[in-house]
Amino acid sequence: MDREGNSLRMIASFILGVGATLTLVVFYQAANFDGEKSLEKLSFGNGTVNATHQEQSPFSELAPLLKRVADEDRTIIMTSVNWACAKPGSLLDLFLQSFQTGEKINHFLKHLLIIAFDPPTFKRCKSVHPFCYQIKVNVNFTAEQTFNSNGYIDLVWSKIELQRYILELGYNFLFTDVDILWFRNPFKHVTVYADMTTSSDQYNGDPDDISNPQNTGFFYVKSNNRTIQMMRFRHDARKRFPPDHEQNIFSKIKHELADSHGINIQFVDPIYFTGFCQYSADLTKVCTVHSNCCGDGLGAKLHDLRDLMDYWKNYTTLPTEEKNNNKWYTWTKHDRQCNPVQW
Repeated sequence: MDREGNSLRMIASFILGVGATLTLVVFYQAANFDGEKSLEKLSFGNGTVNATHQEQSPFSELAPLLKRVADEDRTIIMTSVNWACAKPGSLLDLFLQSFQTGEKINHFLKHLLIIAFDPPTFKRCKSVHPFCYQIKVNVNFTAEQTFNSNGYIDLVWSKIELQRYILELGYNFLFTDVDILWFRNPFKHVTVYADMTTSSDQYNGDPDDISNPQNTGFFYVKSNNRTIQMMRFRHDARKRFPPDHEQNIFSKIKHELADSHGINIQFVDPIYFTGFCQYSADLTKVCTVHSNCCGDGLGAKLHDLRDLMDYWKNYTTLPTEEKNNNKWYTWTKHDRQCNPVQW
């Protein structure tokens, strides 16, 4: 009987000891719970969102394509087009050609995803590029959408939703408008510590100054919990400032994003990411050229970009010494159609 009593007391003591240990472990884990880090592990431990979220997303068919397009760092390059920009001889052809004529950047085409906004555009895209995706929308995007028109604004906001989904899947992205020519590798000027790196229409010389006017026609976003929340916040801000363009709304909320949400935004010197708003005269450094600040329509953009492409081709044939001394003076004297532009 005494042996049985001793055995029961030993078993009871063991159970109580295990229970106390488990209680201490649970209390320690709760006390040291890091919400952001824990959410990051739960959501992005394998670089994907949970199945429930994928089933609910209107872009769920995109996930397999992203796996094929992304590089080893889970980064994709993306642009978007409608029929006016994608038809033969239009901006898409010039855009793709620039990767072939640029300096050692043709490999980026393997990581380029083209978003089409209508069936004819999607068909045309598939005929010139292997990685195309069509957004299902209820708006006719086949015609040219002029800047700040209702159709243009709807087009831009549909891209914001898609970009957020890409970040939620754990992919970084560099978005580039299709009216941009690529000449050199822009990733060399993307700051690793920034959540978002963007071009600027009128750069003030300080890459960390949030008051720089951003141009969201060319920007890079790193996938993390902060940037996912940023994209949700940007989309929700449309209700606060209707019916404005996304870029104008971003200007109104970027201080709030930086101060209250901890988003680190970096602006790139236009000597590298240049455009018609604030052009770089140093052709030895420029990576991309954006036909922004051109309110004269698609025809004017095509004229000036073709002119610039021809000039670049001539530049690349020059001896190294002449390249280093060559500027854009010859090109800027040509008959431009994008007006008014301050050169």
